[in-house]
Amino acid sequence: MKYGYSPEIVRRLLGHLRPYGFISTLTLLALIIATGAELYLPVILKRTLDENLLRRENRITLSYVREARDDNGTSMLTKELAQSLMENGVKIDDSLLVSPQSLSSLSGQDRNSAVIAGWLDADEWYLIQNPDDDALGVIEKNPHLFLGESRGSNYAIRIIDRNKFPPADLRILRSNDIARLKSRSFQYLLLLLGVLLFSFVQVYLASWIGQRIMADIRLSLLAHLVRQSLHYLGKTPVGSLVSRITNDVETINEFFTDVTISFMKNGAIMIGAVVVIFLLNSQLALITLAASVPILALITVFQKSMREVFRQARARVSSLNAYLSERLGGMSTVQLFNAESRGRKEFLRRGNVLLNAELKKIKIVALFRPIINLIASVVIALVIWYFAGLHNRGLISLGVLIAFIELIQKFFRPVRDIADKFNVLQSAIAGGERVFDMIDTVDRIEDRNRLSTKLLNGQIKFENVHFSYVPGEPVIRGLDFQIQTGQTVALVGATGAGKTTVANLITRFWEPDEGRILMDGRDIRDISLSSLRQMVQPVQQDVFLFSGSVADNINLGLNISRERIIEAARLSRADQFVRKLPKGYDTEISEGAGNLSAGQRQLIAFARIIAHNPRVIILDEATANIDTETEKLLQEGVAYLLKKHTAIIVAHRLSTIKLVDRIMVLGHGVLIEEGTHEELIRKRGIYHNLYELQFATGV
Repeated sequence: MKYGYSPEIVRRLLGHLRPYGFISTLTLLALIIATGAELYLPVILKRTLDENLLRRENRITLSYVREARDDNGTSMLTKELAQSLMENGVKIDDSLLVSPQSLSSLSGQDRNSAVIAGWLDADEWYLIQNPDDDALGVIEKNPHLFLGESRGSNYAIRIIDRNKFPPADLRILRSNDIARLKSRSFQYLLLLLGVLLFSFVQVYLASWIGQRIMADIRLSLLAHLVRQSLHYLGKTPVGSLVSRITNDVETINEFFTDVTISFMKNGAIMIGAVVVIFLLNSQLALITLAASVPILALITVFQKSMREVFRQARARVSSLNAYLSERLGGMSTVQLFNAESRGRKEFLRRGNVLLNAELKKIKIVALFRPIINLIASVVIALVIWYFAGLHNRGLISLGVLIAFIELIQKFFRPVRDIADKFNVLQSAIAGGERVFDMIDTVDRIEDRNRLSTKLLNGQIKFENVHFSYVPGEPVIRGLDFQIQTGQTVALVGATGAGKTTVANLITRFWEPDEGRILMDGRDIRDISLSSLRQMVQPVQQDVFLFSGSVADNINLGLNISRERIIEAARLSRADQFVRKLPKGYDTEISEGAGNLSAGQRQLIAFARIIAHNPRVIILDEATANIDTETEKLLQEGVAYLLKKHTAIIVAHRLSTIKLVDRIMVLGHGVLIEEGTHEELIRKRGIYHNLYELQFATGV
């Protein structure tokens, strides 16, 4: 989907919860408990008000109710209502004490008529059931105020008369209410503590799951990227890749820690609030549901524009990061060619594009949220106004009214929160879309993993190999050659002849368009990539060293001993300068190896190859950045290394290849001539011309 809510993206995001099913279940359980406890608070408040603090009953004539029940009702009392009153009321003499809510079906006019007719008392009464001895003592002192038999179990008194008692007597008469009030206060406190505890558990577990999922996605993205081909990595800006692994994945973390749990909790509270309201008053529940319809319609309208705006914002962030990464990486070139001003202008242009995208996002969010708040506030005001009128007419109790107000607030508070979280949801969907787009883009070298390299010795053969980086622009054209095990071969040719491409094809950084590359007669495509690249290792002109110690960069995950590291450095002649570093082999290499010279970096790369001891070594202009004196020192270690390995040397400096077993001269992707140094000089061909250009005075 290009606009609005994307079920597929959300489904894939939620799919990452599967490894954490048990923790997710605990999180959901904590959420349910916390939500249930939160929703039960207004119920306790309602019961405390109606049954303890403000408890009151209506007194009606028992004979009238009995008559209505036995004679199929009267003009005011239906038979069903009379039956309910008889079952739920408390009989005292010829009176029946009932709760005001049991008469809520009577209109105000009917109630006035009942008072005039004499079967409904206009005063409110207070019912005392099973009084203790102290309460009986107060009753016996004032028998004229109470309705009931002497030493009976039920008594009633008008509330207006009850309130005239001294505080001490009033506390005795209301001792049962006071005891229940203490009990319900304790329940309320326990529920508050439960909400606090389980909300903490839910938030903590949700955050833990979000962080784990974020780590899993980043790890899978990195694993996916390192398996991608150089074609994909070359055409995708580094800043864009970094932005997706960091910024976009962070928005996914917000989806799990903020949006998902928030939506689940808000949904549970809204549904629970409606259920409780239905139990208290179905009319109010229907009004509340009807009020949510315009809000849902508004969300549907806004999400279409919000999704595209958030997608554009994520893309602009990625573009800006890519540009910034490129400029910082090439800062020396920028400064050398006085390109700072142009760089600032371009950065400002891209920054303004991002700013405009963010302002569009802010404009929509700034409009969306107040409208939601306005609708919610108007609906709450109307509901309160309507039910306050019901309370004034005696149709609902004060406890029910207060519980309604609290539940309505709980219903619309999540609506406001959803409005706040909706922009986070859109950002997470946009970020997830970009992350899954990267995961779904598969451009990698096929890894068949059929052969073991233990059976291979290092013989290399090209059979009619064709290759092009860009379709229709061939770089290698039908190349055929063979290198025997233990042989050292040099590749020579002008720039663009295909020398480095040959090296990249052997290591399977690229796949040939046609033909085969064999290792000891086996197609290298049948060898696992990891095994092949352990067997064939290049030393390139542009050496990359990682942040870490010198020893770590020689080891590079092989877990070899310190003695072997030092021996490899000694053979490559790197040991001489490494020991002079501040901490020797434990010296930290800065980012980009800025604290080492180009020659020192190259020597460490040679030490790395010697330590890893591959069967095939490719030296791709490996001595280009080493001065003549260092190069002479290196020749001894290289000669020792090349004696036991198949080696391919790619070089422009012909002085480094005089002693190789064979020289192959490439031109325009084809093998032009081959032989030893002396044979090629005698042929007076391409190699002779190249040699003359470099050593004219010595020929």
